[in-house]
Amino acid sequence: MKPDVNYCAYADQDGVEINGGVIESLTPTEYDDILKLSNCTRVRVSQCAINPNGGNREDGVDIMRGSHDVVLNECDVGAGAKYAFTIKGGSRDVLLRRVVITRPGRWVDIDIGNYSSTVPDAKTGRVVLESVTRSDGKPVRVRVGFADDPVVIGGNVTVLRCQSLALKAYVWFRRKFCR
Repeated sequence: MKPDVNYCAYADQDGVEINGGVIESLTPTEYDDILKLSNCTRVRVSQCAINPNGGNREDGVDIMRGSHDVVLNECDVGAGAKYAFTIKGGSRDVLLRRVVITRPGRWVDIDIGNYSSTVPDAKTGRVVLESVTRSDGKPVRVRVGFADDPVVIGGNVTVLRCQSLALKAYVWFRRKFCR
């Protein structure tokens, strides 16, 4: 498996702060994820437009490998070919507050607890979606795999139960048989 090519990536860092601005590639098809957080703590991203027009191969924001204490506040985020957000690999204590998804995901907008080859046995937990909406007014679609159900406060969010059940089965299979 080849590693992702990411536009803006932080790994193994504590105290990441991004305030204002646009995080977007002029050549998005060259990148998998636009903002990648891997094993990061105390992350604060505020008032940013992240991947607003999409066009990349995977996710707008990928939070993985045990990242925790992550807050995205008042951000606009567009999906790539997959999701606006993927939160996986034992990440926890993630808060998305007043986030607007500007470009919807292919099947879902937010994917929580998908399979992670880097930490396959780490459950994702304590994700809070506060006032999360889509710019087109449709419900934000959330799928939950090997993770706790997210806490939803306000906004327009629906957790897709059938897709979540299918993802749980997929993650279980990968954890058991694909190491």
